[in-house]
Amino acid sequence: MNRAIQVLYTCGREPEYPRNMMLQACLKTNFSVLSITSSKPQWPLRYAQIAAHLLRTRGSYDVACVGFLGQPLVLLMRQITSRPILFDAFLSVYDTLCYDRQRFAPDSPMGRLAYWLDNISCRYADLVILDTQAHANYFQRLFNIPRDKLTSLFVGCDENLFVPRPEPKAGYVLFYSSFLPLHGSEIIVRAAKLLEGDRRIRFRIIGNGMEYPRIRRLADDLKLSNTDFLPPVPLSALPDHIVGAAICLGGHFSGSSKARRVIASKTYQCLAMARPTIVGDNEANRELLTPGYDAYFCPLDTPQGLAEAIAYLMGAPDLRVYLGNNGRQTFLSRASISALSQQVKILVSKLLPR
Repeated sequence: MNRAIQVLYTCGREPEYPRNMMLQACLKTNFSVLSITSSKPQWPLRYAQIAAHLLRTRGSYDVACVGFLGQPLVLLMRQITSRPILFDAFLSVYDTLCYDRQRFAPDSPMGRLAYWLDNISCRYADLVILDTQAHANYFQRLFNIPRDKLTSLFVGCDENLFVPRPEPKAGYVLFYSSFLPLHGSEIIVRAAKLLEGDRRIRFRIIGNGMEYPRIRRLADDLKLSNTDFLPPVPLSALPDHIVGAAICLGGHFSGSSKARRVIASKTYQCLAMARPTIVGDNEANRELLTPGYDAYFCPLDTPQGLAEAIAYLMGAPDLRVYLGNNGRQTFLSRASISALSQQVKILVSKLLPR
């Protein structure tokens, strides 16, 4: 650990947000870290509190690291310091608001503002982190950012929480979600309907969110009888559901462009617990995983393909054990805090004066 190097860490989302927790843990493994964050639930109050503190903290660090949802903070940091800025963009606000969630039209005032914020914050930063190389390539195309300014860092998960456990008698197929469009919840419900005649298979779907009312209406219209819908549970309770699953659905399963370039957080959590996991066959998942070795891949946006994958895995218990064990090892070697902290150390070191 290099205590002589001081890193200032700040972020726009709460510091408890998993991506922010992971990045802070990686920094603290290697450097002395001054954290300036806020847990206020309203974003205007968070930004105001953080900005006031940042303005009082000038120059007492070697590198500034700005975490998730920190686009406005990058703009502020560039005005108050000449120190190098490492920016964990993680995702595009413009893409999320205008295409993924379709809150605003891309050419609307809010759409143009979101695009400008993404673009200018990446240009002001010295190095920009995304979650996958596929996502970094997207940023290069969308904002015309030099590719050597963009890098990637897998999401990982809370390793104190998501650990292997003695396996109870497993039975259900598990999916938990905040029901965003890219997750492909409709694909899962329609796959469940195709598998209704298979008595080995029962689905457990946990969560709520943007698309939940539509998905429940679809399940009712289909008269779905092999699926239990449960309300959201705290993060700390998720391992209890993961360990009891015969198969975990990592995703993403929709056909959206964003679903093709990101790896779902739940995928890391299920891999960390050594559970057999089905993922969508996209470019991002292939950066981390190998089909048939540490995860089972299925075509995107295809209920029939997902149903066939579930049915096959349910009938192959030895393969489920094989995938689970290998998935755990892949997580440890490539997405654990130990592995990611070494990458973060290299990224920070690149920004230090020679």
